[in-house]
Amino acid sequence: MTTSLDSPASSRRLTLDGWTLAALAGAAVAFNLGGALHPNDSGTGNKVAQLHQMLLQSSWYPAHLGLLASFGLFTVAFLRLPGRLELAPVTRRIVRVMAVVSALTTVAMIPHLLAPLGADSIADGQLNALSVFMTVDETLADAPWALGIALLAVVAGVTGNLGNRLTAVLGTVGGVSFAAAAVTIPFTDALDGLFAVGGMGITLWVLSVVAVGAWRRRRLLLLP
Repeated sequence: MTTSLDSPASSRRLTLDGWTLAALAGAAVAFNLGGALHPNDSGTGNKVAQLHQMLLQSSWYPAHLGLLASFGLFTVAFLRLPGRLELAPVTRRIVRVMAVVSALTTVAMIPHLLAPLGADSIADGQLNALSVFMTVDETLADAPWALGIALLAVVAGVTGNLGNRLTAVLGTVGGVSFAAAAVTIPFTDALDGLFAVGGMGITLWVLSVVAVGAWRRRRLLLLP
């Protein structure tokens, strides 16, 4: 006779280890902090002028240090997941892709963090290499990362690998909202408000995944 722990459905729900839980929790906190500290523009002038306004604000560095730390911790967690969970094949593939995407996003965040060093070059509101890089970073790094989070939330939630179907809703709304804001911000202010929705959704998804993972880990440890 097999127990419920021996079933395929249960094996996909094996607990996250302590280090992976810590990496995910740290990533969520740093991501939320970075978003909360991120400077805002005045809404006047073209998009290059608005970028210049943000680069001059003192909150730029602490906000982006938080985001850099967050993406780095997400990368660590995604690298650890395939070896620590009995993942469904589709989840394993997504996690491996997300490890690469997250690593690239982390690397791209370094020049993004240091962008104020070139603030004077866009003081005239004209496009240059710096403003083009910031556009590419938002559209080809941040937006794909957020869409990957949404996809992972859905697949891992439905399979029970990470969180559950309820937590999947948070990750999906958060990831899609953040991606929509990131891919449009270089061109329009219309969806800027979705950054707050996306940031909160992703943060709550990660924290709920951590909570579910910790609960499963506790249950496993209490088994005779």
